[in-house]
Amino acid sequence: MIKNKFYLPLILFIFFTAGFLIYKDFGFNIDEKFHRSSGFYWLIYLSDFFGLDQLKSLAESKFNDIQGFTLSPVEYFNKYGIIFDVPAALLEILFKFDKPIEYYQLRHFLVFIFHFVGAIFFYLLLKNRFKEENIALVGLIFLILMPRLFGDSFQNNKDIVFLSLYSISLFYYFNVLDNKKNLYIILFALFSALATTVRIVAFFLPVSFIFIYLVNFFSKSKRTSINTIILYLFFYFAFLFIFWPLLWENTIQNFLSYFKILDDYFNSKVLFLGNYYYSNNLPYYYLIFWIYVSTPIFHLIFFSLGFTHYTYRLIRRFFDIKKVAPYSDLWRSVAEKKDFLIFLNLTVFFLFFSYMNIKLYNSWRIAYFLYLFIIYFAVYKIYVLNLIFRKKNLKLKNKVNLILILFFILFSSYRIYLYHPYQSFYFNIFTTNNIKNSLEVDYTGLSGYSFLKDIAELEKNKDQLKIGTASWYPLWRMTDLLKKDDKNRIKILSNDDRYKSDYIYSNKISEVDKKIDNKYNIPKNFKKFKEFIVDGAIIYEVYKRTE
Repeated sequence: MIKNKFYLPLILFIFFTAGFLIYKDFGFNIDEKFHRSSGFYWLIYLSDFFGLDQLKSLAESKFNDIQGFTLSPVEYFNKYGIIFDVPAALLEILFKFDKPIEYYQLRHFLVFIFHFVGAIFFYLLLKNRFKEENIALVGLIFLILMPRLFGDSFQNNKDIVFLSLYSISLFYYFNVLDNKKNLYIILFALFSALATTVRIVAFFLPVSFIFIYLVNFFSKSKRTSINTIILYLFFYFAFLFIFWPLLWENTIQNFLSYFKILDDYFNSKVLFLGNYYYSNNLPYYYLIFWIYVSTPIFHLIFFSLGFTHYTYRLIRRFFDIKKVAPYSDLWRSVAEKKDFLIFLNLTVFFLFFSYMNIKLYNSWRIAYFLYLFIIYFAVYKIYVLNLIFRKKNLKLKNKVNLILILFFILFSSYRIYLYHPYQSFYFNIFTTNNIKNSLEVDYTGLSGYSFLKDIAELEKNKDQLKIGTASWYPLWRMTDLLKKDDKNRIKILSNDDRYKSDYIYSNKISEVDKKIDNKYNIPKNFKKFKEFIVDGAIIYEVYKRTE
């Protein structure tokens, strides 16, 4: 039997080794070229600002090579922070990568590193709260074996990076609540600022921080609370300014312009239960539905039990507040304060995304950081059950727990293997095939590269191969990853010219035009050639010209 002290290193070793062995297996995300461009844009800006002429020249050369008529103009992509894209650009230059397959695989590995580090901090967060290593390990396993996070951790450099930074922020937040030294306040300010540069919704971290400490202000130590708030806000805004070059000039104006771009530009067409919607007009149940169909059943069951248990306890606590301490009695310990913080994050963001017309698209990846709170309450319930049965037969309980954990690991690992390398499109066993195929599946175009490789091999004797799409999908971006000869002979046609194609590819990404009610139809002289299906979900379809 492996001793407890070896569980964590063993789990992390397996996790890292698996990631290292398979990170090259994953497809190309349609946003990756966009973010590579963003990285070199900011690297040019930074090298010019600091007078690094040689670096600027190299960055400009890279930036000018990134072309494509569907890439957004600079005024749209310069709003993102630099925490991922700039280091990725620097490493590409440092390692002298000049082949697309090399620098995109580098980016995939960097995303995985972010996820790996974020998972470690999530374990530390759970250990801080529940004070039991085994409980924290269960939470770590829950996070690692979340299929959609696992798949995205090799190519999604926005949502996974944000989730990881949010996890690190919460860890230091918990330490601040423990009245740790000012260093933890500064570290919390640093990582919450970094998270904000990736997704503006992280601005809720300072908001919730102020709220918690204002409650303390009205109940206990006024001076300590105010000093903590001032110290945190000073460093938060300082780090926000340092790590977001957008704010270096016309700070307020540029900060506000970020929200304007989000409102004006990102209004995608979303396939949901067989109908297309604009992302600013989705049904209110869009988020909860997606959480239900794309979260493993073990996570759902324990989260439901844990969240219900905590909510019931909080309501009872609210109606039993002592008159002498009307504010502080919402929590009677630091541990309860941490639970309340997580509850506050989950409920506020859920209501925010569901009822405030926030633009969700690509399933619900923008809100994937909610998985942190879902797993937290799942672990919370396991912790409560562990306390209830602690006085029972300990040996039996441990054996039962071990069997359940092993079953969960084996079952979840099998489901992850089943979807490989398309774990990003995971659906749980409750979801019927009809439902799967009425939703966005390959929303980031991961299958495009695989399709092009396969069709290039199939038609290797053709001097020219014409490919069309039956949707809005920049398939041309995937050609960068092909062998030079294949790239030169494959021509991606516009939607208007798709009837001239040899093959038409469709993965249901915005398969309607600007009027949203008109589909890009398959011409009559094309017949279905292939369906690529994973676990009942159609990832893409291929049609071949018959004449």
